[in-house]
Amino acid sequence: MVNAMRAIDGVTIGLLHRIEGTELTAHTWPKAPPENRHPTFLRLLSGLMVSYAGDRRMGVARDDGHVSGMVIARSRATGVVWDIEQLVAPSVGAAVDLLGWACECARNARGRRVFLETPPEGLGADAARRAGFERYSDAATYRLEPGFRQDAPDALPARPRLTSDEQGVFQLYCAAVPAPVRAAEAMTYGEWKALYRGRKVWTPSVLGSRQDFVWELGSRIIGWMRLSFGQRSQYLEMLVHPLYESYTPQMIRNALSQMSAKVPVLADVREYHAGIRNALEQEGFRSGAAYTIWVRQLAPRLAQPSGAAAQATA
Repeated sequence: MVNAMRAIDGVTIGLLHRIEGTELTAHTWPKAPPENRHPTFLRLLSGLMVSYAGDRRMGVARDDGHVSGMVIARSRATGVVWDIEQLVAPSVGAAVDLLGWACECARNARGRRVFLETPPEGLGADAARRAGFERYSDAATYRLEPGFRQDAPDALPARPRLTSDEQGVFQLYCAAVPAPVRAAEAMTYGEWKALYRGRKVWTPSVLGSRQDFVWELGSRIIGWMRLSFGQRSQYLEMLVHPLYESYTPQMIRNALSQMSAKVPVLADVREYHAGIRNALEQEGFRSGAAYTIWVRQLAPRLAQPSGAAAQATA
């Protein structure tokens, strides 16, 4: 049976570390070393304080009165998209129950899609299939160790992303991401804006732990990157227009010039971004764990109204 997490469950899991299951979600950033941002007592307690009033749902599975599993789901920007951030379970059956509970919570909060990342094989992948999730992409984590070079004279400068860039970045997303992936993630401008991992839709900011930049050629945006800064590592996200992939190495060098060489840099690369993968390897990044990305559609997409003018007959 799965129920909402209580304060005593937070003590059991976060403080006493008494939970029977193993983690089934992929160790992507910031869960990947050296960040290791896994649930602690303080994180669970703070999550419980805002859970049902905000963007998070936390549930536990019990077996003979003992906590055997846990799921943490969190919404993105507008609440349309949710992520399974943590999934801990002792068996496929328990994992399916936890995923079903989280999806129902997301549906009740008017969510339409739930995303999940697991290792390619194993209990997590099996549970995802049985819980109604569909695989739509694979990816791998890449890591660059500290001490990398930052002074690259051929780096291609980027500028801060502006509000006026929104349509251009969306067009870049449409060009750089295959149609089957966009069908799972975002087919419209509104769905794309809802993909932002934050409590509200992305807006420009000069402060904070995440900074967005774009590259443009003439009036076209040909690349985008987001730099995220953790306590022990940094994270790089990128999109490059397929027609301009030859610029990717210079783009990555520009990204590295804005990051600290004292801590590692991590990046996740989707299977269809061979150009980014090759450029990262040229700069010294090394491939790490592979993982699979799943989605469960909670509601059918509504047909978009046509903007064509009606022709009246006499």
